[in-house]
Amino acid sequence: MFLPSYSSDVKLIVESTIIACQSQKEQARTFVTQLGAPDAARRSEASKALAAMGAEAIDALIVGLSADNPQVREMSAWVLGEIKEPAARVVPALITVLTDPDENIRVAGSVILLRLGEPAVPYLIDALSAESSEIRLNAAYALGEIGAPLDTILPALIRTLTDREWNVRRLVVRALVTIGTPAVDALIQALHSEDPDLRRMAERALNDIGTPKARRAIAAAKRKFSSDQ
Repeated sequence: MFLPSYSSDVKLIVESTIIACQSQKEQARTFVTQLGAPDAARRSEASKALAAMGAEAIDALIVGLSADNPQVREMSAWVLGEIKEPAARVVPALITVLTDPDENIRVAGSVILLRLGEPAVPYLIDALSAESSEIRLNAAYALGEIGAPLDTILPALIRTLTDREWNVRRLVVRALVTIGTPAVDALIQALHSEDPDLRRMAERALNDIGTPKARRAIAAAKRKFSSDQ
């Protein structure tokens, strides 16, 4: 039997007609699938359509984060970052991207979370207690870059200075150094903790911040604990 060979333009028209007959949820699922299309124009159109759908597309995009096709996973993350709200649905989904097997996608997830800024902070703080060390260290990095509100971020980072994984502790120190001078008072308080591990990491952060106040605090703490021995 002879089957006509349609041009790409005709195929797009047929696909558009089919999509128009679908429910909004079905449309979202179809557009997410198209995020993996080999044609860049189709991927772009699907991305724009999903962003325009807003919250109605979130469920389909969350499914897209687990797709076999890495292109679908990455573009689903970027579109969720464009939608932004509600943060209670978008941010936890994006945090799961931090454990993606593809390093490029993990980096994309980190960048997207940074762009979301303060609305992401409560969820990133929760992520500091995640089972995955990859999530914890990326959450610490993001919190340092976002940097506000300090009264929420600083206590969470200070607590995480004693994380069981060295790489996480290293990223927490980096986050506190990124915050800089506003973190000094909280670190000085940690420097006088009874926990030697917390003191050691607080000293490392203060030393890297390097302000005169930070250096004086390190010297004073060393005198205190040496005299107590």
